[in-house]
Amino acid sequence: MVAMITIASIVYTTANSILSSQSSYTSFAQTQTNNTQQQQQLQSKNNDTNKNYEKFHANIEQIIGHIKMAEFNKNINNNTLAYNHTSHPIEEVLSLVTIPISNIDKKLNETYFKDLYTLSALVNPPSSLTSSIPSSTSTTKEAFSKQAQSSIDLSNAVIKTVIPAKTLNTTNHNATVIQNLLNTSKEEYEEGVKDGKIVSMLEYQDGTAFMDRAYFLFNNTKSIAANGDRQMISKLFSNLTHSTLQQKNPEEINKIIDEINKKLAEGSTSSSSTTNTNTTNQTMTNPSSSSSIPITNANATNTNNVNSSSLSYISKIRSLLDQVVSTYTANDTAKAKELATTAYLDNFENIEKPIGKELSDAGEQLLRVQLRDQISNKVSLDEIKQTISEANTVLDKAENILK
Repeated sequence: MVAMITIASIVYTTANSILSSQSSYTSFAQTQTNNTQQQQQLQSKNNDTNKNYEKFHANIEQIIGHIKMAEFNKNINNNTLAYNHTSHPIEEVLSLVTIPISNIDKKLNETYFKDLYTLSALVNPPSSLTSSIPSSTSTTKEAFSKQAQSSIDLSNAVIKTVIPAKTLNTTNHNATVIQNLLNTSKEEYEEGVKDGKIVSMLEYQDGTAFMDRAYFLFNNTKSIAANGDRQMISKLFSNLTHSTLQQKNPEEINKIIDEINKKLAEGSTSSSSTTNTNTTNQTMTNPSSSSSIPITNANATNTNNVNSSSLSYISKIRSLLDQVVSTYTANDTAKAKELATTAYLDNFENIEKPIGKELSDAGEQLLRVQLRDQISNKVSLDEIKQTISEANTVLDKAENILK
């Protein structure tokens, strides 16, 4: 499934001829081939997808995963991988979703099609045919991030437009989407890691990106599993993330995924199809009174609880970063990296939503990427301390938001 540069170049050239056209965009599936038999097979596959909301949803989540990974690579100046992650959705996924989207909202399909090509163009090597479009070297990280967010927002709009709300909010639907993402991530990870080493960074990143989307969807579907089982699934996801960072063999990763899928099946079966209720504008009747109590009061309590929990995570992160300095000073780089990983995965990830995207992105760059890379490269202690100082500044700002 590795994207070949020659294929990507052909796709890109085709895209730009379409972008320059004044006529409306036609669906990707309709322009891929003039071969009648292939077209009929593609139409049949799309019709199946149109009826299978779980598969459709999983495909869009894959696109979001690719976009997020493209942004990550752009931020670390790896334009080749950034481009591969933007071209993957176009080459592998877009044709599977464009007909269902078009059947519901043709204009949205055209907009989505154009938006994904625009994102890919921002990290595509320049050519004489595309000199008017910014190349990977001239596009700033900020500009790419802005376009990436546009593509993510459109992806979420597509999900809500195509999938009926009564389906989208059910436990069984989301549990099945999570399982679909995890099963796909197995295949990608197996192609990316052999004998404890990354043999294909692109496939390795694909696998971990789809796992991240599965975890994100699980965290946002509160109706999946009862408290005890839910905590167990969350721990399994955390173990999965740690194991992929350590490049554990696919067999070990598959065992964890199989266990998650088993628990998800049990959890979705035990839960009647409940919704992720948005209670902002609802009221709850007090049995002892004829009046109604605004749910927003309960939400205020929940917000306070979330902020209190987030502040606790921040305190833990600071402690772990202090330990990073002491272990790194003692030349125990393996332990220092483990502590840095724990600071990010088990703690910082839990505060990303309440502190907002800007601080979340800054903290992720410092903790997940920069600090761990510096430890691996055995940079000077002063550089480690500088990065940790910058991370603590982010945490200071986060505390001000949460207090």
